[in-house]
This record gives sequence, structure tokens and C-alpha cells, in this order.
Amino acid sequence: DLNRRESAVARKPDPELIEQLTLGLREMASRAIMFHQAVAEVAGLGPTDMKALDLARNEQELTAGRLAAVTGLSTSATAALLDRLERRGVVERRRDPTDRRKVVIVPVASGSGPIDPIFADLNRSIVDYLSGYDDAELALLLRFVTDLNRDSARRTAALTADRSGPA
Repeated sequence: DLNRRESAVARKPDPELIEQLTLGLREMASRAIMFHQAVAEVAGLGPTDMKALDLARNEQELTAGRLAAVTGLSTSATAALLDRLERRGVVERRRDPTDRRKVVIVPVASGSGPIDPIFADLNRSIVDYLSGYDDAELALLLRFVTDLNRDSARRTAALTADRSGPA
């Protein structure tokens, strides 16, 4: 068993499979962008606005600075994003009751919008699909997605910083 593991580590992955997977990931990203653009239009939002909200969904106390950090957007892009979301009635800026210098971003409504059924259906499909995998396969997929997400956030922040000039 140890020899089998050592030989598996020494083997190089098939370049054809890596290329197919890379192309499949590019297609998945493109299809996801098209899907989320369509969903954003249903919600009356831009895709960046909607995805920024999605990335910030688990934040306990969302501030403009935290939203910039979570999204990788520059502070000026984040301020413009918040202005758009506030004009659409999606969020409100409120003074923190314990620290009047701090402004927190609060969602106006959740659970009743036109896109909620779309994402509930998508979530059911994903759960059904993933139910066909065992725990080891799911752990591998989770590690893969987590690593890709971390790398994507780093690349987004680097591109945004390059465009916004020196800090």
C-alpha cells in the first residue's frame, strides 16, 4: 500500500486531463457569469452589485471597509457600489449605536425578492448533485473550490489595486 501511494505521488497528472479540466472550469465560469447577469437583471441590479452582496452575506457587521476587503474592490469602487445599492433600496447605511464614528451596511429586505426562488432551485440542484459523492470526494472538491476562491480573491484585489493607483 505504501509503494502504491509513493508511485501515485511520483506520477505526473495527464496533461490532456488537466487541459480538459481547465477548459471546463473556464466554461463553467463563463456560464456562471451569464447566469448571474440574467439573475441580476431580474433583480434590477448590476452583476457586480449582486455578487458583492452575495460575498458579504455572512458578515456579522458589514462596513464599507470590510466590503472592500471581502470583494477585493478598491475603496472608491466600493463607495460607488454602496451608493448604487442604497439608491436601489437594497441596503441602508446606519451609524453604529455603540460607535457613532462607524457606519454599518444593513440589508433592507431578504427572503422575499424575485431572485430568491431562482437561488433556492439552484441550491436544491447542487445539493442533489453533490449527494452522489462520498465524504472523501466532497472534501477534495471543497479543498479545490476553497483554494480557487482564495486565489481568485487575491487576483481580483491585485487587479483592482493596479487600476486604483498607489494607496
